[in-house]
Amino acid sequence: MPDMIPQTLKEIALDKAKKRPELVDYLTEESPILAMLKWIPATHGLWNVEEVLARVNGPSFVELGAPLPGMQADSNLRQTYVSVLGGEMEVAKDKADQFGGAAKYFARRESAILKKAGMDTELAIWRDHWRKAALKEKLVTRGEAEKDCYTVMVVRFDKEINIGIYDPSGFNQGRLVDITPLNCGNLYHLRQSPGVLGYGVEYRGRFGWQNLAPERAVHAIVNVNAENLPTLDMLEDAIAAVRGTAENTYVFGHHKILQKTMSAIKKTYLQMTVNDGSLKTAIGDINGVKVIGSYNLPDGNEAKVN
Repeated sequence: MPDMIPQTLKEIALDKAKKRPELVDYLTEESPILAMLKWIPATHGLWNVEEVLARVNGPSFVELGAPLPGMQADSNLRQTYVSVLGGEMEVAKDKADQFGGAAKYFARRESAILKKAGMDTELAIWRDHWRKAALKEKLVTRGEAEKDCYTVMVVRFDKEINIGIYDPSGFNQGRLVDITPLNCGNLYHLRQSPGVLGYGVEYRGRFGWQNLAPERAVHAIVNVNAENLPTLDMLEDAIAAVRGTAENTYVFGHHKILQKTMSAIKKTYLQMTVNDGSLKTAIGDINGVKVIGSYNLPDGNEAKVN
């Protein structure tokens, strides 16, 4: 069985992607949430199997001489498949020649392509795993905004119930994302420009997200905007809803709404003295629970959640 110690993408790259460890920096350079997320190798390569507790009957106090109660721990096996993070890039022969060949052309665009992949991955985890699960399970606190809404997510991480998974065999090239020339690097008629000869390259990595118990992992504060900001009570209740602690829980949202929210909270409780020479309105955590904003998340364009 593969080592199941959770690692960030940076740690995975340093450990397994020794040929091109800098690829992870391209992926996470402008994706602050993605950079701190942790991942484990999938137990079966393309999928991961976890045993999730469904019901526990534990011990209890009884009188001296009384029979002890029965104990039971029921569990279910849950399977999560990885997805493919990848795409194809092509260039016409004439254009490649202007850059000194296809390899140099693709290398010049590698950082931009992977940076965009990281930004899209961050949004997908937020939207398709955390927010979707919170709305489906009604794990939400509703604000008063009627339109142009944001969502602020409180997310608790756990090695089994809420964590990323990856195919450990995907690092055979020594890269976080495999990069393979199409048609063995030879000329072919391009798929994206029919009739044109050129070159192509494929980027492919196998990653997924495992969210097995949303009620213990996510809580969404929805229907908020600049005029209807989340309150400190809302945030503290959301943290308590997932049983969050400073060690395993974070507050995520678009940078703009989090900045306004934290500034408003701090101003409410702000105390200044005659020795204060500056006013700092930002808050980096709530009782140790870190607040992390990202520009990759929806920027006030969500519909009201009823």
